Amino acid sequence: MSRIRVQIMNQFDRKSHEYKAIKRYWKLIQQDSRKLSDKHFYRPTFRRHLTNKEILDKLLSYSEDLKSHYELYQLLFFHFQNKEPEKFFGLIEDNLKQVHTLFQTVFKTFLKDKEKIVNALQLPYSNAKLEATNNLIKLIKRNAFGFRNFDNFKKRIFIALNIKMERTTIVLSRC
Repeated sequence: MSRIRVQIMNQFDRKSHEYKAIKRYWKLIQQDSRKLSDKHFYRPTFRRHLTNKEILDKLLSYSEDLKSHYELYQLLFFHFQNKEPEKFFGLIEDNLKQVHTLFQTVFKTFLKDKEKIVNALQLPYSNAKLEATNNLIKLIKRNAFGFRNFDNFKKRIFIALNIKMERTTIVLSRC
C-alpha cells in the first residue's frame, strides 16, 4: 500500500496541498477503517478541525485509483481478521488482473503460499510468544553490553521471563 501511495503522491506537484496531505497522513490509509478516531483535532495541513475519518475521505477524494485500492485493501483486511480464507482468496483471484502491478506481486505471493496462509487462519497455533521471547533476549543482550559469563546472562533472562529455576542440591558421591 505504501508504494502505491508514493506513486500517487508523485502524480502531484511537491508543493501542492494534495501531496503534502498524503505525505503527512499516509498512516491513516493503512489503518483499519473501523478503528479510526471520531475526535476532532486541529489539523494544520487543512487549517481546521477534522476527525481522522474526514481526513481519510479527503485523501481518498484526491485519486480514484487510491480509493479503489484502499477499499480492496480494507476488504482483504476484514476477511483476514475474521479468518475467512475462502473470501480472502476469492477477492485476490477476482482482482488479480485489475489491480496495480505492485498489488499483483503481493497477490501472487499470497496465492503461492495459499496453503500456509489458510493453515495460519484456521489453526489455533501461533509463534507470537516465541517471537516475543526471542525479542526480549535480544533486547537484554543489547542493553547489557556483554555479561561476564553465560550464567549471569541466563539468570537475567529467567528474571525477565519470571521463570523460577529449580534448586538442585549437588551430592558428592564417594565410591
